Amino acid sequence: MLTTLKKGIRESVLRKRDSLSIDERAGLSQKICNNILSLEEYKHARVVHFFLSIKSEVITEDAVRGAISTGKKVVVPVMDKRHRRILLSGLNDYDKELAPTSHGIIEPKPEFYKFVDLNDIDLMVLPGVAFDLNGHRLGYGAGYYDRLLRDADTRPFLVALAFEVQIVNKIPIGDHDVRMDKIITEKRIIDCK
Repeated sequence: MLTTLKKGIRESVLRKRDSLSIDERAGLSQKICNNILSLEEYKHARVVHFFLSIKSEVITEDAVRGAISTGKKVVVPVMDKRHRRILLSGLNDYDKELAPTSHGIIEPKPEFYKFVDLNDIDLMVLPGVAFDLNGHRLGYGAGYYDRLLRDADTRPFLVALAFEVQIVNKIPIGDHDVRMDKIITEKRIIDCK
């Protein structure tokens, strides 16, 4: 039942998000990423994790470049599909260190891996398909981020980036689902505490 409900929400929201033109997504993404800069939690964070956008997600490239240029230590995900987990790697040079994988995901090239422990991250900027106002997140269904965060000794501050079309009334949740602390859209910053 839970899986069916999540699948329906995922399909509906992805249709809406995918219908945004590249120009719309770029403009809205700029507003969303500008909103990150106003967060006190972001201003005080020394080590920040960013996702690297795929498909119709909020475009994070400018925010990642900006964080690097202002001296923040930036961490990005590396997908370990074999073990169904996310590894975390430091990023110093966006242009030099990143490349698309065989699956089309942008990641650090193996020669630039600089693995970072989750406990060293102050703030994580996360993707997702849909979110509700209570901070519940619906991902793509593989559970990578939920597993990473569930097993953490201490949890960093969690910020989700989403377009308004990704905000829904209620996300059905399971025991393993992890709540966001804040959700940033092009129109608002949602405090989920």
